[in-house]
Amino acid sequence: MQKDDSVKRALLAGSVCAVALSLTLVVSPPAMAQSTAYISDELEVDVRRGQTLQHRILTFLSSGTRVTVLDEDGDYTLIRTSGGTEGWVQTRYLMDRPHAREQLSDARDRVQSLAAERDGLNDRLQALRDERDEESERAESLAALVADLEAELDNLREVAAEPLETARENEELRQSLSQEQQRVSDLLDENRALRGDERLNWFLYGGGVAIGSLILGILLTRVRLRRRQSGWID
Repeated sequence: MQKDDSVKRALLAGSVCAVALSLTLVVSPPAMAQSTAYISDELEVDVRRGQTLQHRILTFLSSGTRVTVLDEDGDYTLIRTSGGTEGWVQTRYLMDRPHAREQLSDARDRVQSLAAERDGLNDRLQALRDERDEESERAESLAALVADLEAELDNLREVAAEPLETARENEELRQSLSQEQQRVSDLLDENRALRGDERLNWFLYGGGVAIGSLILGILLTRVRLRRRQSGWID
């Protein structure tokens, strides 16, 4: 009887240890490096609480679903979904890369993204070309405007130089006029001097004529007196 009780206690202790070990494996799996895996080309894969088909199903994952690998134990792998659910799946349903359909879909998405990016770059390039053309036209317009302004500036300089040239010419004319006025004054003085000399000459001429006439008159008077005296004597 005591022997049977000992056997029962041993079996009970073994069962408790087994249950405790199972709970430990489920609740607190041993630490290992986490990695990424993908559900294979199966339609759906069940995620169970334990490593047997008798454990309760927690959720189903469709093919291509990305999961985080927490632990591996033989034919089963402990994973965590993106929603935070942790459970066991059969290892044969996992791949270390997305399957071909997912890769193709990703490639198509990438191609579409690159095509959209290319179109955006082409649009940007065209916009830059249009902007360059506008800037070129604007530069040409500015160059023409600068040329017009330079021509107008040259005209203004010429117009501004005309008063200066006129002032210079006026100054030269004033100087010439002053010189001519001085010459006229000198000529007038000389003319007045000449007139004075001419009057003096006329005066001298007149005086000489008068004196000559007086002398001639005296001589003629003497001649007449002599003739009369001669007649009386005869």
